Amino acid sequence: MTNPLATEEQRVLDRRVAQIAASRDFEPARQVARTAYLAAYLGVPTSEALSRLDAAIDELTIGMLKTAVNNDAARPAVYWVGSEGRTWLGNRVPGSRWAFDNPDTIYRTVPIDPDGRYVVHGRLRGAGTADAAFSLVNDLITQTTVDYVDGHRLRTRRVPEYTVTIGPEPARGRMNHLQSTADTVQLFIRSTISDWAQHRPDSLRVSRVDRHRAPPRRTDAQIALEAQQLLLRGAPVFGPALLGAKTRVNPVNTIAAPGSTPGALVTQANAFGHFRLTDDEALVVRLDPSGADYVTLPITDPWMVGVAPGRYQSSLNHSQADRDRDGRFTYVVSRRDPGVANWISTAGRTEGTIMARWQRLQRGSRPEITSHVVALDDLPDVLPRETRAVERQQRIADVRARHRAYLTRFADT
Repeated sequence: MTNPLATEEQRVLDRRVAQIAASRDFEPARQVARTAYLAAYLGVPTSEALSRLDAAIDELTIGMLKTAVNNDAARPAVYWVGSEGRTWLGNRVPGSRWAFDNPDTIYRTVPIDPDGRYVVHGRLRGAGTADAAFSLVNDLITQTTVDYVDGHRLRTRRVPEYTVTIGPEPARGRMNHLQSTADTVQLFIRSTISDWAQHRPDSLRVSRVDRHRAPPRRTDAQIALEAQQLLLRGAPVFGPALLGAKTRVNPVNTIAAPGSTPGALVTQANAFGHFRLTDDEALVVRLDPSGADYVTLPITDPWMVGVAPGRYQSSLNHSQADRDRDGRFTYVVSRRDPGVANWISTAGRTEGTIMARWQRLQRGSRPEITSHVVALDDLPDVLPRETRAVERQQRIADVRARHRAYLTRFADT
């Protein structure tokens, strides 16, 4: 099956990102972001946290550069952003994850002129997705939604092809139309895959269909300047606001009550927390799906960047985790393998951050989550009786299968 992410547009834009990143100086803006992140830590960072900081700022910088490189609304492209670093389509592409990336979600962007008219052509691939969301946003940093289309309502296996139209006209009952406003800047597309081996994001391409005069193509210097400006604007949002006021303000080893967050998916609730554990401790997390079609518990490093999700079982969604008899999920977050199915590995780290997600929630749903620290030796006394044990050889096989499934998103064809 052809990889719907391995497009010529992706190859061209990735190559330009790599070239600009290698030839331009982003250090002044990086230092501003670094200072903002340190302030958001709300205390003296540990040596482990400091060892990860520069890598997190590097990924944030590339994320802002990817946002800038695909910000020509006269020449729109569908572009995958917010992914792990890799060699792909002939390019060495640096990592570009920031602000609680989700390894289940493929994030793609399309630049939008609020006065323009666009058509996105989509096609369902394979077993489809757990969620498909098209969100018009009014800011490249906060990504506040101004209109939303549910991709699952647009296609079926019998009729896999569909279109999404974008323009200033009202929808007037069309469930595939997004109405742009005067401050619309981008179409932000989330394709969430819960079964990594079977699910595939939809194939997508975009055309601008109104008559318009295209400005000259932007130079590398102009794109680099825009990326620096985005980094400077984003630093206080991703640092003090998200990492600080949303996450680290909570007591360590706790997860706040679920709620909504500006810029998040409109059908989503999320809950934030951070942890610090010794080798002999575990954070036991109980999550009530509350009727959501998709739930997940991924951990990220102290600066909200994913921790090798293909090489470690550092996240589990509803398709990957065992349910308790009451329909809830009980996860065990720890450095050492506790020998249970729903282990969330910290990838050897003692501390990190958490953003739990519920997607495709129904109106009136009240998702719940609780957490508490226990000694690893005491886990049999606190876990549900039906908790499934996993031996070492089975774990190795499970992680290998997970890695193979994860790598399908990076196939060249």
